[in-house]
Amino acid sequence: MAVGSSAGPKAWLAPLFQRFHEESDPQLLGILAFEVGRTMSLLVRLHHGLSEPGIRRLFSCTLSTEGVVYLNSANKRSLLRHACAEMVDDLDTAAATIARLGRRCGGLWPFGFDDLYAELQSGSENLVHLNLGFSPKEVDKKVQRMEKYVATTSKLFNAMEDLSKLEAKNTDHSPDSLRKQLNQMRNKVRQLREESLWSRRFDKVSELLARSLVSIFVRLNAVFRPFVPELPLVSLDRQGRLKVFSSYSARQCYSTHQDKNNGGIYSSGPLERTTPGNLQLRSSGPILLSTPKNDVEEKSWKDIALQPPENTLGATGMALRYAEVVVFVEKLVSSPAFVAEETRKELYQKLPKGLRGVVMAKLRNHLKLDDKESRSDELAVGWREAVEGILRWLGPIAKDTLQWQLERSLKNREMSWDVKVFAVQTMMFSDREKVEAAIAELLVAFSHVCRHS
Repeated sequence: MAVGSSAGPKAWLAPLFQRFHEESDPQLLGILAFEVGRTMSLLVRLHHGLSEPGIRRLFSCTLSTEGVVYLNSANKRSLLRHACAEMVDDLDTAAATIARLGRRCGGLWPFGFDDLYAELQSGSENLVHLNLGFSPKEVDKKVQRMEKYVATTSKLFNAMEDLSKLEAKNTDHSPDSLRKQLNQMRNKVRQLREESLWSRRFDKVSELLARSLVSIFVRLNAVFRPFVPELPLVSLDRQGRLKVFSSYSARQCYSTHQDKNNGGIYSSGPLERTTPGNLQLRSSGPILLSTPKNDVEEKSWKDIALQPPENTLGATGMALRYAEVVVFVEKLVSSPAFVAEETRKELYQKLPKGLRGVVMAKLRNHLKLDDKESRSDELAVGWREAVEGILRWLGPIAKDTLQWQLERSLKNREMSWDVKVFAVQTMMFSDREKVEAAIAELLVAFSHVCRHS
């Protein structure tokens, strides 16, 4: 859910923010409320993504679309490993913010959170029995509280933005209506400051964030560890105390639960009811390529998973460009009769030289064949069906690619917990040859649709 527009600092808002911040109690978040709000929204999104409905959607829908299966990989285990790496990367981002906040807590928890988080990731037994997280029931209530904080903080940002615009208009000769509106907006900002993160204490908010992150980290491990054995085997008891299992205990526990449940070590959603044999649908994905031994030694499993292999569009920097071409065709195909020759030329200019040459060669060959046909209406129907058939599976992954890029550009500015688009469901991890072949067929078919319309 998006709870507001851009929530990043703007240069012309700085004086207003500074003025309000100087008026605040130094023990309160003040202007840091907006950075904390973005971190909270990130944790809320991760919590929802790791819920039963979120995991079911990821497994059954997100990573099972025709475009992802054909262009990226049909191996669910590998796809889930990538999705897990992206979630861990988001947790790392949130942990860095919490660590910075913790340094201002006067030596109290979560002071030193960066060290604690590193120990948590390694599965260190130094953390055993420490009360670091929330129980499953308690974490839901804490997430609801964070949702309210994020919502009011986003409203505060928008209200301060409106107030700054009104103050810029205000002069000694301003009409009474403007001054009345200005006073109303000041009262609104004052009220929202009291309700939002702006007036919350550093230590209380930092502890809420830290415990929530630990709880979400444990939940992530419960869901993904069968697919990412590098993750530590940890859990939380009803009091939020951490439990860490050794490698031997983990194997023993995993084996015992498999015998009892015919599944995985955790009963945490649909992932556990899928056996590895069912995951190998077919061999058709670039992300299953092996990584050179030296890279494995130098990089973490997360960094390796997030790096697009050499034969993908992400590695060649063509993912966004090709996604724009596909989405452009999808917009034009609804009214091909009105597509001008200049528009089609513009479309071809978006292609790299090599692919443009392939499309032109295919067009010349098909034009020779079409000249021998007498029924233009039948040809139009056939070519339109070809375009629609390709767009049916290529269109969604192209749109997801553009949405993923938009989310990345707004990552540090927007407070939102909308469903995340994973890089592994975009063209970033798509096989370049397969995508280029599909786009060539799409453009040839589209050209003939325009010709016969």
